[in-house]
Amino acid sequence: MNVRSFRYFFHKLANWEYWPQQLVYAPVIPLYLYYTAKAGTPFFNVAANPTMENGGYMMESKFTILQQLPRRLVPDTIKITAGTPIEEVKNQMQEHRFSFPCFCKPDIGGKGLGVAKIDNEDQLLNYQQGCRTDYLVQAEIPFKNEIGVFYCRLPYQPSGKITGIVGKKYLEVTGDGKSTLKELIECNPRYYFQRKQLFSKYGSQFDEIIPEGQKLVLSDIGNHARGSEFVDLTHLNNPRLETLIDGISREYNTLYYGRYDIKFNDWEELCEGKNFMIIELNGCGSEPTHIYDTRIKLRGALKIIVRHWKLMYSIAAYNHKMGAPYLSLREGRRLQKEEKKIKDSFHWLT
Repeated sequence: MNVRSFRYFFHKLANWEYWPQQLVYAPVIPLYLYYTAKAGTPFFNVAANPTMENGGYMMESKFTILQQLPRRLVPDTIKITAGTPIEEVKNQMQEHRFSFPCFCKPDIGGKGLGVAKIDNEDQLLNYQQGCRTDYLVQAEIPFKNEIGVFYCRLPYQPSGKITGIVGKKYLEVTGDGKSTLKELIECNPRYYFQRKQLFSKYGSQFDEIIPEGQKLVLSDIGNHARGSEFVDLTHLNNPRLETLIDGISREYNTLYYGRYDIKFNDWEELCEGKNFMIIELNGCGSEPTHIYDTRIKLRGALKIIVRHWKLMYSIAAYNHKMGAPYLSLREGRRLQKEEKKIKDSFHWLT
């Protein structure tokens, strides 16, 4: 282990955002077990969103969810069935007037797994050949900023609340006229941890010196697992934004608990309901991802998690009393195994 690797190893130990999720959540598991005992199943959370497939916890189709959102607010998206010949894929893209770049992602998945920016037909062919499950082709959204907005509404209340907003900073380096791309990547711990992924994409450019002041976006996939830096922007919440998100949630055949991933042009325009699009809507499997702001200590993050779990249980329990079913342990485990197989098939792309 060289000096840099040794130093960054301790950087991971000292910063909980890099710890395994099971370790981070371990202190609050007793609360989840308590809710499990009360509900009689660990999969009580699916009742939080009765009109979403499995509540948005697992095995939910991203394409189906997008279709239930207002058409004006989602990018053009087509679903490709596993095994579709590449010529048919290109025909469908032509029919929908798709152009490069675009994005491909699994229809069932999460945490950025299997998401790829496709710049040309060769990359599309490579994705198609490696893919073993249904996936989506999504048009690039022409807005520069990205946030995640967490929304909750108790079913007996007239309106919901935004409980967290996270800003996403993409992997980007700025040249100094002296350092190579490889050196710029390796001097930043967050980028260094993504070096394998970055090498597969930029390996031929690693020894190039980046001119002073030149910015290079290495990845514009706004996912924490893919290296994006998350910043807590909850303090920017305001009544206009809350009304906007609440209205969208009602248009979506009623959403009670979940996170919108949104791209937008300007904050003021977003609050006015202009120039924004929804990349994805995630249901009860969502994390309040603003906890990954480096300024938030683990204790503070756990408090946020507990607060959201309490809301999720209250919503699910109320909906269950109104007739929304829980998922049995047997069925839940079956779906978990099925989803794991799908996610494992995309590890070639990470």
